[in-house]
Amino acid sequence: MATTEPTHPATGGSRFSEAERAATGRRASIAAAAGTAIEYYDFAVYGYMTTVLAALFFTNDDPVTGLLATLAVLGSGFLARPLGGLFFGRLGDRVGRRKVLLITVVLMGVATVLTGLLPTYATIGLAAPALLTLLRVVQGFSAGGEIGGAAALVAESAPHKRRGLFGSATSIGIAAGMGSAAVVVGFVALVAGDQMATWGWRVPFLVSFPLLVLCLFYRVRIEDSPVFQEMAAKHEPPKAPVSEVFRRHPKAVLQLIGLAFGQMVAGGIGSVYLVVHFSQLGYALTGSTWLIAVIAVMPIALMPWAGGLSDRLGRKRVVAAGFIGFAVLAVPCFWLMEQGSLWLALVAGLVLNIPYGIIQGVMYTIFAELFPTRVRYSGVSIGFNLAGVVGAAPYQLVATWLIAVTGIMLMPAFYMIFAALVALLTLWTMAETRGADFREELQP
Repeated sequence: MATTEPTHPATGGSRFSEAERAATGRRASIAAAAGTAIEYYDFAVYGYMTTVLAALFFTNDDPVTGLLATLAVLGSGFLARPLGGLFFGRLGDRVGRRKVLLITVVLMGVATVLTGLLPTYATIGLAAPALLTLLRVVQGFSAGGEIGGAAALVAESAPHKRRGLFGSATSIGIAAGMGSAAVVVGFVALVAGDQMATWGWRVPFLVSFPLLVLCLFYRVRIEDSPVFQEMAAKHEPPKAPVSEVFRRHPKAVLQLIGLAFGQMVAGGIGSVYLVVHFSQLGYALTGSTWLIAVIAVMPIALMPWAGGLSDRLGRKRVVAAGFIGFAVLAVPCFWLMEQGSLWLALVAGLVLNIPYGIIQGVMYTIFAELFPTRVRYSGVSIGFNLAGVVGAAPYQLVATWLIAVTGIMLMPAFYMIFAALVALLTLWTMAETRGADFREELQP
């Protein structure tokens, strides 16, 4: 973990003034938010379109089997993320955050656009799910280097005492991407109607192209983080950052995995998975996606507040409050969703996303603070993507399977509670990270 806060001034001998750091932090925050928006737009579009894609890319003999197969393809992308995290994390710790983040966003955007151009099972048979899986793997590989780089770039660029506030930008990008995906899918479903399975499903994926152009507009205009620039000026880059992470920081990796598992499973079940869950409850796709759009965007207002609050109260207290909220609210909210009213489902989803917004506003700052600058990109990428394999990749599949096996529609709520408890136990093993000073560790 990075060292604790020193007694010397926040500038710590840096050649960047506090005003320059604030301006650099704002630019880095916007660029990071734009990239994570694309990543999670693609992730959410696929999740929202799962029931449609199941019928298009797999046989129609058994709808449940097709749904599970489509969710398994989604999981294949997450299996590729650790490899991408290893590759891009090592590269980012050696050549800089900015260059690598340009590569990852281009690969993510292109893979998403090509998904919208794929022929279906009716046209090319088994080649259709094979190509869909290939593009999910490419998207997952590139996305494996996105969060680690974005979290490192923002945390290293932000003013020392406002790192939580600036770090919330990564989460805002995620929420914006998920909310935008729901809006696009809902609008297309409304316009396309019965044509959703012919041409309508392609539109949300193709919309990724203008988003990619917008993201590149911001990312080509940013510089690398001041902290990384100082490190590169004073020290040789690490020759083997991945090996160094596993050798010197295994505890931090395990802590990140535990926190991210809780974040991904509890947050995912309370957001993206709800489209699948609402479908199983009999709600129409059009109405469900519009509700999810509201549910996804609502936490944005909480994220900067939670990030700023963590700058004053500490990261652990704020995040713990969020996970306790998940554990307490899960069963009542999922029970409300079963009552046959879209309005009640909306209320339940909104309430369930209050703790999600609090957690998201702080989490990526914590991830960055767990590792020193020389291996921060690799450390965050490795831990976050390994958590994705055990958390984000299978959570929709697990939740759907639990309902299929037990017939109990509340089972996703119990899975959410389990994930929250894992995260709370992980927090108990951690020291507070708010005082981590990135510049002190760069002193000769």
